[in-house]
Formats: sequence, C-alpha cells, structure tokens
Amino acid sequence: MPGSQGPRPPRGRDPRQPRRPQRPSRGEIVFGVEPVRELITVAPRAIQSLYVKAGAYERFNDEIEAVRQAGGRVIRTEDDALARMAGSEGRHQGIIAEIREYAYTPLEQLLELKPDPLLVVDGVTDPRNLGAIMRSTECAGGLGLVLARDRTAGVTPAAVKSSSGAWIHLKIAQCGNVAQTIEALKAEGYWIVALDPHGETSLYDLDVTRRLAIVVGSEDRGIREIVRNSADFVVGIPMAGRVGSLNVAVAAGIAMFEIARHRGLNGNAPQLVEVNGNR
Repeated sequence: MPGSQGPRPPRGRDPRQPRRPQRPSRGEIVFGVEPVRELITVAPRAIQSLYVKAGAYERFNDEIEAVRQAGGRVIRTEDDALARMAGSEGRHQGIIAEIREYAYTPLEQLLELKPDPLLVVDGVTDPRNLGAIMRSTECAGGLGLVLARDRTAGVTPAAVKSSSGAWIHLKIAQCGNVAQTIEALKAEGYWIVALDPHGETSLYDLDVTRRLAIVVGSEDRGIREIVRNSADFVVGIPMAGRVGSLNVAVAAGIAMFEIARHRGLNGNAPQLVEVNGNR
C-alpha cells in the first residue's frame, strides 16, 4: 500500500536498558551492602539472583563474580526498581540478593548425626529471635536444630541475617507434631529439657552427662503444657533482677553455653565441630 512502512518490529525490551524485575516477596530477599556481602561470603550458593544497581558493577565486582561462580544470576537493575523491591522502609544501597528456598534436613538424617545437645524450637515466631538462637547454638558448638512447622518462624532471609552466618553451619530440620517428635527423641536416647522461667530444676543443677534435647517455647506464652508434661526436666535460669523472664533467644543461648561449659568447652571451636561431624 502507498505509504506503507512495512511490518513493525516487535515491541520487546531494549536489551541495552536495565531490567525492571518483579519485586519478590519481602521474605525472599536480603538487601544492603553489608548483609549481602556477609551472605555471599558464607553461602554464595544460597543466592538465586543478585540485583545490582546500574552503574555500580565495578563497586560490586567481587560479589558479582562470587555469585556467578556459585551458579546464581546477576541482573543489572534501575535504582527505582531496587527501591520497590526493598520496600519503603528498606535501604538497598544498590544491591539486593534473592535467596533460594531453604532445604531443610530430614529429621531422620539429623538424628543419625546424634547432635547433643539438640535444640527444639516450638512457637518462636520472630525470625530475628530464631536467627539469634541459631547464632548462639552454633557458637556454643551445637550441630543442629529442630523447628516446629506450625506457629514457628522458618529459615527466612530475616532469620539468616540475624544469625550472622551461623545458619550455614547447622543442620536444621522441621517437625509436624512436637509431642510426637519428643517421643521419637526419647526413643533415640534423648532426655527432654523444657526451658521455663518457673522450672523446678535450676539450669546450673542439670545433669549434662545425658544426651539432651532442649525445648524452647514461644516469645509470649513460653513452653506449651503438652511439652511441659512430656519433658524429663523443666528447667529455669536463676535470676536476681525484678524482671520475671528472659528473651527466648537469650535463654536458649545461656542454656547452650552452660551445657558446653560443663562439658569442657575450651574455645577450640574447630575441634568441637569436627567431633560433631559438621565439617
């Protein structure tokens, strides 16, 4: 036809322009220079995609190469797209990591390693508390944790960030029914210790020569009655102040380190980890 200009070219994205990614769920990302660098240092394979501000590639060259070598993809992204991904309260600082879904260890495989003490987390909903629990567990020489599947935080980026890298050194399993899991642990030779502010046994009097499973409860209600009734020991931490209870992550950390102290913790972490078969 007269004046025809021929078929129009496809209206696809100009490959020269940075991508505008769809924002992942807030539970799937870690943002900010230091948190992302720390994640890349301890677990580069956990990163599915690394979003980097256009123009900042040279600044993040080491991080980009580490993610690529670990099998992740790197996406050049506009600043406004990064801001949308991080949310109105987040400061992305030019870099965001999207994390792969965490692969939990089957409970049977965890128990084959005979971790002692084994920490069971039932009802801790704040991922920052879970991250702090993971950090204390690993620093005290612990090997693994069991998380209740219901009403309990999972291994999310918020928990990963709060753990300061400890999560990558732990075997973490989930369980559906905590009461049944406690019975299974007893069958494996574990003595069940429920941490409770009103426990009749002092942590400092606990017999740590046994194989122990330490159960911690929720931030607000503590140990559930069914757990208390199933426990071999209900243990409290003596306190001298006027406040009636400790933060659950603090209490778990105190218990783990007190057990380690009685068992001869000497600061030689690599030796403890090797004995537990974690590396």
